[in-house]
Amino acid sequence: MTVVDVIDSILGVASHAPRLAQSAGPAVAANLPGIVLVTAPLLLLLAAGQMVLARRALADRAGVELLPRPGFDPGEEDILRFVHQLVRAQASASRWHLTPRRATAVRIRLTSSGGPPSYRVEARSRTLALISRHAYVGCELRDPEQELTAASGVTITFEGPADLETTGVAA
Repeated sequence: MTVVDVIDSILGVASHAPRLAQSAGPAVAANLPGIVLVTAPLLLLLAAGQMVLARRALADRAGVELLPRPGFDPGEEDILRFVHQLVRAQASASRWHLTPRRATAVRIRLTSSGGPPSYRVEARSRTLALISRHAYVGCELRDPEQELTAASGVTITFEGPADLETTGVAA
């Protein structure tokens, strides 16, 4: 069989397409109840499966906080590399792309509570492990749920104006 024979057979089938389409209409109309009885449960099963996958993915979310160290100054190449990792992270979250996109999204939060800004990344645990391995050089990775202890940060307590007068500092 040559290439010309294959092309001729394809064109022969294509020439019968309009006639096949006309005959398919009455066949579908005659079998419509059976088609609905088969496809409706399959569509409901698919929707339920996606809901289960979405709930499982949302329950598996975690976060990591990137705190810049003093003198942190990433170059353009470092920034582009990290952005590229974040973009690819959502695609790697679901191997078969069955999990809805809303459940595999990567969330980024930039916050500052009176100190240096923090950069929080939230995603699925598997995705977060990939992101954490390729994080910025010069950033400290911290679990956002852990409490800051006295050893990890400086605690400043203001006693009141009376203490200022005794130390010789004018109020």
